[in-house]
Amino acid sequence: MSFDSLAFAVFFFCSFFIYWRLRSEEGKRLFLTLASIFFYGFWDVRYVALMVFVMAVAYAAGRLIDAASIDGRRKTWLFVAVALHLSVLLFFKYFDFFADSSAQLSLALGLGMSFPRLELVLPIGISFYTFHAISYTVDVYRRQVVAERDPVRIALYISFFPQLIAGPIVRSTFFLPQMRIPKVRDADQLAAGLKSFALGFVFKTVLADNLATIADPVFADPGAWSPQALWIGALAYYGQIYFDFAGYSLMAIGAAAWFGYTLPDNFLWPCTASSVTEFWRRWHVSLSSWLRDYLYIPLGGSRRGRWIMYASLWTTMLLGGLWHGASWNFVIWGALHGFALSVHKIWRDLKGRPADDRFHVAGWLLTQLWVLFAWVFFRCHEFDTALDFLAGMFGLRESPGVPQQLPAYLIAVIAIALLVDALTGRWRAALPGIRVTSGSHAAVIGCAFALALWLIPLTAVPFIYFQF
Repeated sequence: MSFDSLAFAVFFFCSFFIYWRLRSEEGKRLFLTLASIFFYGFWDVRYVALMVFVMAVAYAAGRLIDAASIDGRRKTWLFVAVALHLSVLLFFKYFDFFADSSAQLSLALGLGMSFPRLELVLPIGISFYTFHAISYTVDVYRRQVVAERDPVRIALYISFFPQLIAGPIVRSTFFLPQMRIPKVRDADQLAAGLKSFALGFVFKTVLADNLATIADPVFADPGAWSPQALWIGALAYYGQIYFDFAGYSLMAIGAAAWFGYTLPDNFLWPCTASSVTEFWRRWHVSLSSWLRDYLYIPLGGSRRGRWIMYASLWTTMLLGGLWHGASWNFVIWGALHGFALSVHKIWRDLKGRPADDRFHVAGWLLTQLWVLFAWVFFRCHEFDTALDFLAGMFGLRESPGVPQQLPAYLIAVIAIALLVDALTGRWRAALPGIRVTSGSHAAVIGCAFALALWLIPLTAVPFIYFQF
């Protein structure tokens, strides 16, 4: 049930009208929880039990940690809960990856050992809802939230359908307090939610899906394309993954607002970043801040010396890359960002923050090129394919036959889309607070949807982050 499907529209409006006809807050939460579980089961009902298991572990762990009076016992319950959550994630998402990697290592060592593969279907959204469960358990241990006695609250926090499949990753400290505020249907909140959802819909259907028609053929067979076409394809994928995921996040924020809930911003115009450090403050903000607070800082962060900081940074980015998928290419993608983050920290310590605009422009160009090259590893399924793609971009390999071309004006089309998004960022940030007439709302949003419907490609493209 994708956000840009007719089935979702029916589900959403039915849920909306039933939700607001319920009088009690407990009834609203229970209904929204059941609706979210139905939403998840629509994909594959077999994995509803898995998500319920994660909910049950989080709820029980919170109660046990809260009840334990001895700090050592609190740590024990925390360890057990996190281990259970991670074991679910590792089993379903990484079992075959580790089996294949072990078999390849055995072959390289001449041992000839084989390892069984389970070939499990990856439960959609598993990376996101397990991170929600871990967040809650750790926050209870840190006494940042009080352990919930009502299991429905935990179930809703983990399963809330707008952010269930692809985020944003919501902290328990951010979401749980919202459940204690009585929900009142507010016209301004509904208008802001509608504008956010409409913008996300245009991002996804008009921009991301059309950019996919450029990027997909190029990445499918890099050896058949000219260097210029490879550059255009890589840039198109940068735009595709940004508008696809930012579009989903905006639609999630808008959908949540219609039920009286707020979700955090997930993208802050990463194309304006002039360092990789700044890029990660702007790209997938909910994940980068989660990794910082629940992995980087506990590993030592910047508090225990330079080398511990670098080790913590690299570990965080390597695991962050692996979080995206069971492939060594994702690990390489994480390593590239870990390297760039380390280099930037060294440069900042040596030179400070340069005020010269030339440094800023150069930093922006180097950052965006590095991010672009890293996306090649993220997009390609095989390491050799990624290397071949990068070599082709610089004309370092010969193409068999006459290489296919792409019109040069596509570079400008893609760049303009990203530039307009970056330049209108501040205006969009103030958009929810702009009060206009209901007629203006209807006209603007109607035009946006009409434009989107006209420009949607004939072949729908699934949201990219559904696979993670």
